[in-house]
Amino acid sequence: MSVSQHPPDTRRSWFDGTINIPTVLSVMFAAVSATGFCIGLYNNVSQRVLLLEERDRQQEVHFQAIERDQAALRSDVKDQLKAIGSDIKDTNSKLDQLLYNRAGVRPETRGWTR
Repeated sequence: MSVSQHPPDTRRSWFDGTINIPTVLSVMFAAVSATGFCIGLYNNVSQRVLLLEERDRQQEVHFQAIERDQAALRSDVKDQLKAIGSDIKDTNSKLDQLLYNRAGVRPETRGWTR
């Protein structure tokens, strides 16, 4: 009975290097899931960027309209100030006429006002 028995392998490690089908399938499933998750995140970020760009365009159009309105308002204010200035000149000239034509200033009526 001399069966030769081989002694157990003494160089065992904590990592088993054998490959089995469930492990390969699990790794492939995890890789596909991670890839799908990353693609979903990318699409979400892409949509958010598109929304932000659209909002930026809308704000730019809005601010351009405000700037046009401000320029038109400045122009209107300048025109109104010029009109007010000419009205003041007209009023001053009428006051000057009244001052020059009052009875105490004219020589023919100066004697009546004393």
